[in-house]
Amino acid sequence: MRRTTTPRHLAGIVLALLISACTATGPSHDPAMGYSGPVSLSALMSRPLSWDKLDDLETWLDRYGASAGPRERNDARLALADGRESFVRQDQGKVSGAVLAMRRTAAKSDYQLVLSDGSASSAQRARAQHGMARLGGVYTGSPKAASAKTQAGSSLSIITRATWGAAPENPRYMSRHQAPWNRITVHHTAMPIGSATSLSARAAEMRMIQRSHLNKPEGWGDIGYEFVIDPEGRIFEGRRLAWRGAHVAGMNDHNLGVCLMGNFDVIRPTAAAIASLERLLDDLRAQNGIARSSVTWHRNWPSANTECPGDNLEPYVRRYRDGLTIGSAMKAKPPAAVASAARPRWTRTSGGSVR
Repeated sequence: MRRTTTPRHLAGIVLALLISACTATGPSHDPAMGYSGPVSLSALMSRPLSWDKLDDLETWLDRYGASAGPRERNDARLALADGRESFVRQDQGKVSGAVLAMRRTAAKSDYQLVLSDGSASSAQRARAQHGMARLGGVYTGSPKAASAKTQAGSSLSIITRATWGAAPENPRYMSRHQAPWNRITVHHTAMPIGSATSLSARAAEMRMIQRSHLNKPEGWGDIGYEFVIDPEGRIFEGRRLAWRGAHVAGMNDHNLGVCLMGNFDVIRPTAAAIASLERLLDDLRAQNGIARSSVTWHRNWPSANTECPGDNLEPYVRRYRDGLTIGSAMKAKPPAAVASAARPRWTRTSGGSVR
């Protein structure tokens, strides 16, 4: 007997799809939809090195990697990472330093996936370690040793995904990042902050944030932000930089998401969190050539239907974008919150343009 869909059932589906939170971005698409490349990994691997080959390797991993055997999956990761590393060496002096840095980051990310996969063979692990060494990176496989990593060209210590206990990402609901990064959006979690201030307690909050994103009805592949800052000023690695983020509806391409833990419609950010925000913004801008004018806050986007990052955090982001120091502002009177009625709002003209 064929099952029919009732109006009530349809209404329930529509309601579920409309559920959203501060960071709602709309459904993430399957990055492999419409892919017409080779299903056979061996056929793909036999092709000479080219950007088309690397693009097809990415898509093969997105579409077939989760169901493939560990040997094939890790071979594909290694071929993709080796290819990016080769182009880093070939294109020295031909492309910008920011583009080369993004290629290094993407290659290291895939090497790390192999090294953290318990089913990788010893030969695959050795190949990944050699690749990391060529890129100037080190991976020991020990979460304790990886508890704080320093980004290339940066003095910032980042709490790694391995340390805070991130759940595995789901590539089916993610898209690969396409360089460059050229804008940054600041958010708040809009969630209460726990009273415990230890790293383990904040790591548990990170896992809770990630679970809330993974369980969204529209299907997210991981935590939406690239970086999260806790009230003590610790900076956590969020979504890996190899992937496009999921934090601003329709505007995630080339857009780094930085989020502070807390609901800043209710409380003020701590001095430690603001100081780390300023350092992280400076660092991300320097590494990627991002202008101050390209740093913004979630509700400033035309597509945003949210109060994020809250009246008590937005003024600090405005101050930063205007070229002012925000960390020192915590010692004096905090910037005045922007009244909701006075906030600039985006409007659309009948022709569809935004102003």
